[in-house]
Amino acid sequence: MLHAEDQWDHIAQRYGHAGPHGTRDRLLLSDDVRRLVESPLTGAELNALWRLTDSNALDGSPDISGQERDWLVRVLSVVTPNVKPHDPSEAPPAVIEPCALGTGTPETAPRTRMPTYEHRMLASDVKDLSDRLNLRQEAVGVTLPEARDVLARCAEEVCSEIAFRFLLHGFEAFRFFVSRDLYGRLERVGERFGYGPHVVDRIQYLVE
Repeated sequence: MLHAEDQWDHIAQRYGHAGPHGTRDRLLLSDDVRRLVESPLTGAELNALWRLTDSNALDGSPDISGQERDWLVRVLSVVTPNVKPHDPSEAPPAVIEPCALGTGTPETAPRTRMPTYEHRMLASDVKDLSDRLNLRQEAVGVTLPEARDVLARCAEEVCSEIAFRFLLHGFEAFRFFVSRDLYGRLERVGERFGYGPHVVDRIQYLVE
């Protein structure tokens, strides 16, 4: 907020820097956004997920209600042109389909990424963990029942891995204190998604 002219300038600055990490981050962001844009989620459901990323009213995230898909498409238009063109001499990048569309098996899924099949296998775990979400404070712009419902639907019909990351934000948004047992379950699911040490531990400060 302090170093950009507007939200589009902020996105361009954050994902426009050169180097391999910048390219990777742009590819990851564009894939997440594309999955959400092409998903069966309603605008209200997309807005609920977006609101889970606001841990308090001072975070400054723009209000996208009523224009959720248009806003996400605008994000894609800012990020996608900055992606380094593919070098024809290299192997083509893997195409990641939405988890709900995956029909592969461990034997047929591509080996260059975590197979869609494995994401689908974790959907029930993420839905169960979403049911454990509770609140110590009201979140900004989304109720607890709305959050639980949209997280479960996202895990089932979009991608369980994306839903899991939104769930971690949900614990922060509702300031829910996490038991050590629940935190251990979150860590184990994170490990199955192939995360390193600094994804689930964003909510370690909430462990009681």
